[in-house]
Amino acid sequence: FTKSSGRLELTEAIADPANPLTARVAVNRVWKQHFGTGLSSTPSNFGQLGEKPSHPELLDYLAARFVEQGWLKALHREIMNSAVSQLAASSEPKAFETDPDNRLYWRANRKRLYVEPLRDTLLAVTGEIDLTAGGKAEKLTEAANKRRTVYGFVSRRKLDGTLSLFDFPNPNSTSEQRIETATPLQALFFINSTFLQDRSQALAAKLAGAGTTDAARIQAAYRRLYHRAPTPQELKLGLAFLGSAGADAWPLYAQALLSANELLFMN
Repeated sequence: FTKSSGRLELTEAIADPANPLTARVAVNRVWKQHFGTGLSSTPSNFGQLGEKPSHPELLDYLAARFVEQGWLKALHREIMNSAVSQLAASSEPKAFETDPDNRLYWRANRKRLYVEPLRDTLLAVTGEIDLTAGGKAEKLTEAANKRRTVYGFVSRRKLDGTLSLFDFPNPNSTSEQRIETATPLQALFFINSTFLQDRSQALAAKLAGAGTTDAARIQAAYRRLYHRAPTPQELKLGLAFLGSAGADAWPLYAQALLSANELLFMN
């Protein structure tokens, strides 16, 4: 590189369609976002110390298609239309014995939502989310902030508490992937946080107009949150709780529904 600092030439070399590494790295990261693991589990290391791809021919094929078809949108479409993208998360004993880590993608990986779509989901199902595009970043701690989390203010000096609680990367360093944790503090967030309590109140108010009986409102809640009807046992448990929990029954019941794994995990 000979022009000025060389940064522009470096960028052009990285983005050059003839550079085979760029497309492979991009495809591997997109695959990881869809399935939880990359074809290579070391997304920033394709060298001798990195892990070899589990499906090298597939990685080569997708990298070629990535360049030929115009980059990201076509790649997402091809992956989402594939058979592997339509697999269920259910386990098979024989397959699990052969490949317990699911490196051969014989089933779907259950994935917990990252903190950004998690927060957005809680605002969306309660009907509160502000979908306005663009504008100034705002602190997520502000109660009035109902905008998508991508517009949240990220401080390098002091990271927002909710973001750090749910494994948001350190903004002062580069991170090739998020380290996912499961801690008691995360569970306590769904029990004690003002954010969850406010969303529970909003969901309860939303469901108040969904029917004249508790049974009808429970049906509406399950359709709204989980896109299915409650089972007879779930309906029975819900009615029993609502009949015994007093004046705050619906906000408490809404909080339990908002804290369920079915809402927070992708199957």
